Amino acid sequence: MTNENINNELAALEKDIGQLEQRITLAKSSIQECVDANSALSLSAAEARAKNQGSGRGLLGAFLGSKYRGVMRSAAAASNASISKEVAQKRSKIAELKLERQSHLKHLQEQLKQLKSELKQKVSKSKSNENLESKNKASSSLDLLMKLKKAHESGLLTDSEFEEKRKKLVSVL
Repeated sequence: MTNENINNELAALEKDIGQLEQRITLAKSSIQECVDANSALSLSAAEARAKNQGSGRGLLGAFLGSKYRGVMRSAAAASNASISKEVAQKRSKIAELKLERQSHLKHLQEQLKQLKSELKQKVSKSKSNENLESKNKASSSLDLLMKLKKAHESGLLTDSEFEEKRKKLVSVL
């Protein structure tokens, strides 16, 4: 496999990791939305109960008497029970949605861990390939240098030609 292919694979993996990290960020924010929805639900239920608490009191309650106040308290209790039932149902749906989103987040995090491991392996393999290639080049250059020396010693090359070619090979090392 060529360096270009390895570099393309590494770039593709890094791109996939970046996209996965963005998806994880979105998944975390969707889980936070569930937490916020639960808080908002609690607040609105508390406000509705507080509103019920005041029914039957005040000037109208004093004017109409204890029977009216009793009826209003019963109505408030029924309303509070209805609110509690509705809140419980909504909380159940929110909890289910939150669990789904947490499961999805966990899956994404596992994928990210796997991709990072794969990237690490490919980077390590790439470095070992580069080291091997540089060793091969050095070995090849040393072989050529030995042949060059033999050619010079046998008189095929002049001193200036030998020195010029030697410098080129040494620069490759």
